[in-house]
Amino acid sequence: MTTIPPATTDRPAQLLGDLFGGQVEDPYPIYAELRESGDGIHWSDLLQAYLVTRYADVRRIGADPKVFSSDLFFDSAPGIHDPSDPEHVRYIDAASRLFMFADPPAHTRIRSTFRHAFTAHGVARWRPLVERVTAELIERYPRDTEFDIMPGFAADVPVAVIAAILGVPDEMRPRFREWSYAYASTFDPVVQGSRRDEAITTTLELFDYLGELVAARRVDPRDDLVTTLVQTETVAGDELSDVELLAQIALLLVAGNETTTGLIGSGLTLLFENPDVHRRLLADPALLPDAVEEMLRIDPPLHLTIRKTTTEVQLGERVLPAGTLLFPSPATANRDPRRFERPDEFVVPREDNKHLAFYHGVHFCVGAPLARLEGQVVFEHVLRSYPDIRAGEARAVRRSSNSVARVWQHRPVIL
Repeated sequence: MTTIPPATTDRPAQLLGDLFGGQVEDPYPIYAELRESGDGIHWSDLLQAYLVTRYADVRRIGADPKVFSSDLFFDSAPGIHDPSDPEHVRYIDAASRLFMFADPPAHTRIRSTFRHAFTAHGVARWRPLVERVTAELIERYPRDTEFDIMPGFAADVPVAVIAAILGVPDEMRPRFREWSYAYASTFDPVVQGSRRDEAITTTLELFDYLGELVAARRVDPRDDLVTTLVQTETVAGDELSDVELLAQIALLLVAGNETTTGLIGSGLTLLFENPDVHRRLLADPALLPDAVEEMLRIDPPLHLTIRKTTTEVQLGERVLPAGTLLFPSPATANRDPRRFERPDEFVVPREDNKHLAFYHGVHFCVGAPLARLEGQVVFEHVLRSYPDIRAGEARAVRRSSNSVARVWQHRPVIL
């Protein structure tokens, strides 16, 4: 085996600079070129890590936590957090306890607290809530009037749902959305300096609120998810501490918000761009579950995750030493022609659609059943109640610049 140093040809380096150093409206052409260049693994000077783009490699990394560890936090990368800043230290103390940044057995212990809550059967009881929230939020808008569906509906649905599930009052929804955006941005390694400071300050407000909520439910149990989590023992026979609990609950808020918000934006865009599929779904709503899976494959909310090698390992054409940071890209892998036929086409139904939108292995998204339920309910309601929904002003369409979750930020529509 030959060790290849962290270097790229000029073209991949230029593409990576464009991808992570500026505003890229459509990342998929860059993803495709990087995936087909060399072995599809490229060093980023900005991230101080390799971007991994091909399906087999991305899936392999998720399947082997012993070699590709999640037991790290972004302070592993230089210059991201300031150990002399009390707010940074407090943020790291909570956020580094997330089970997404742990390997078994620590990961198994924390994640087991959710084992009863997010099964497909468990989330089914929340369908009436999702249906009510969906109808309540979209029916505020008049027909035949253009509006931006992302901030006024797509972002509000998952926040309203998770807030209700957690037992948070409706009047807290706006704060939850603000907190969610701030916390999500802290996972973007490109967000640095004053932007990171501001995001962490706002995130600590969320931590304070959730810490008070957890403490209150220990004293006064309610019929909500926080109470369930407080009262559920781990597989190790103990309970999570308050700071462990608030960290996981905050993750539910952010991950659930970004996933469903992104799914609504990408799904509507795909229907507008593929009117034949739109017509088929109107004629046969039974195809909706397949359509949602294909939406998740072709334009998923999660574009990057992070891992660190624990030992020397060969990946692609190179040998990576222990301690190498990797950014596997599910979004890029989901369009790998080695795995999917016609990978850039919106195919409904698609046979053998084992996409990586929720990633793979022990870190497969715990909230995937809820995200799927929300997506199916939203599109059922929209297609049933607004069958003629159409795209608004194309020039106003824009993606988020968050390199981890490049969801649609603006998507004008007309009901």
